[in-house]
Amino acid sequence: MSGIWIIAKMSLLENSRKQVFHVLCLLMLAVIGCSTLLSIFTEGVQIKILKDLCMTCLLFGGAALAIALGSTGIPNDVESRTIHPLIARPLTRAQYVAGKFVGTFITVALGIGAMTVAFALLIFMYQHSFDTYLGVAVLFTLLEVAIVAAIATTVSTFASPAITSVVTFMAYLAGTIKIGYIGGLVEKSQPGISKALYSLIYHALPNLECFNLKTSLVHHDAIPATYLTQVAIYGFCYVAFALVVGASYFATREV
Repeated sequence: MSGIWIIAKMSLLENSRKQVFHVLCLLMLAVIGCSTLLSIFTEGVQIKILKDLCMTCLLFGGAALAIALGSTGIPNDVESRTIHPLIARPLTRAQYVAGKFVGTFITVALGIGAMTVAFALLIFMYQHSFDTYLGVAVLFTLLEVAIVAAIATTVSTFASPAITSVVTFMAYLAGTIKIGYIGGLVEKSQPGISKALYSLIYHALPNLECFNLKTSLVHHDAIPATYLTQVAIYGFCYVAFALVVGASYFATREV
């Protein structure tokens, strides 16, 4: 664990200096701040639109940060050859990959944390109370972002930053429409190669829609604890699976 934490701290410091981190965070904060211009709506509608807009910023802003930071960490170390003294230490490549993921996730979590504070203050300004649903929604947003960061880290073990960004973004988009669109293709396709291919894609992609609790936050819909537990376990298992795949490949790669 100490080796993972060493790499994570180095990755955190490196990511926090990148312009893309500052630009995306400031952009999302600006969008959240501009949501105060919704005064043309009635108070009840205004609060619902505010929550919907701000949660969308958290979701897409967090995913964008995870893709931008996760796709560059390992390739940059390999290209600049700074990885050699790291793996020359008593440090396994699996620890290196896990450390890169943890560093990326912590950086993204800090950005989402700043957005959440601004979001919570806006809700308090309009409702004169803090929304307890917000904490749960943000936690599952972080879990969704962790999956995106794990995919980006895994793909970056064998691809360039540009390819990693594209592949991870496509996986993110496909994961958000997995149940509705790809699931429909599996059901409608005839038995054969196409059905097997659709089924493989369906099971390989993460179901990111189950982490989106925006509707529950906006309408204050109660969510069963068993459902939240199952979703959390699914998220942790998918992150672990993705990192095992990435670490297994990286262990055999020449750098």
